[in-house]
Amino acid sequence: MDVKYLIADSGGSSTSWALVYSNNEVKWLQTRSMHPKYVLADPEETLKELQETFGGLDVPLYFYGAGCASDEVQNDMQVFLNRAGFSKVEVYPDTLAACRALYGKQAGWVGILGTGSILVKYDGNRIVERIGGYGSWVGDEGSGFYFGKLLARFLLESSEWEDSWTELFGSKARILGKLAGPESQKWLAGLAHQTSGLNFDFLHRKNALLFWENYGSKIPNPDQIAFIGTYGFEQRIIFEEVFKKQGVTILKCLASPMADLLQFHLVNE
Repeated sequence: MDVKYLIADSGGSSTSWALVYSNNEVKWLQTRSMHPKYVLADPEETLKELQETFGGLDVPLYFYGAGCASDEVQNDMQVFLNRAGFSKVEVYPDTLAACRALYGKQAGWVGILGTGSILVKYDGNRIVERIGGYGSWVGDEGSGFYFGKLLARFLLESSEWEDSWTELFGSKARILGKLAGPESQKWLAGLAHQTSGLNFDFLHRKNALLFWENYGSKIPNPDQIAFIGTYGFEQRIIFEEVFKKQGVTILKCLASPMADLLQFHLVNE
């Protein structure tokens, strides 16, 4: 059966693909990250993987990617994906995938709470305002990465450790070694998942409140908001509590945009 079109959602570590067939059946695939900083720096390896995976599939591609906010990068990615064999390529930022998945063609505010964080205003067609999104060095409050920073500092400043902390982290010296290593950002970003069985709700709550104070509080007359991202989804109860105290309802929360993004395209073909 013929493939009608493809939808791709590319993050910092992998890319999810939906192959949509003429009868609207879907096949799901995953490849390496298609982030522009990887692809455009060394295109040949990724190009080879795409050609091996899709066999030069000459169909339209709707590509949503992290790092694809600027027109220049979108144009560069379009040229690259055309080289891979896709006949018609439309490149969008991953933030638009989140908005379309959460709201369809309705307007609303979207908080993206994954490894990083950003708050955007969607008018039902495009993103018209961005709050935050400054990256890990100066922002990302409310994200999985920022929780890792809060946790590492808490552990380093704690005079007495629980046995479960020692079992997982070893010692303060080991934490300092991780922070000094080349994979420090990746390690910090993964701490929320690693500590899911431990009670650090007070730090998740602090993280959620920092997101509100730095970004959410800047929304004029806030009423409701929707969230997407693995970290926000896993801590959705805490985010709901924090935002409820501010008079804001969380309308919807998703871990990933792909299923709802697929429905958006099926409805709006």
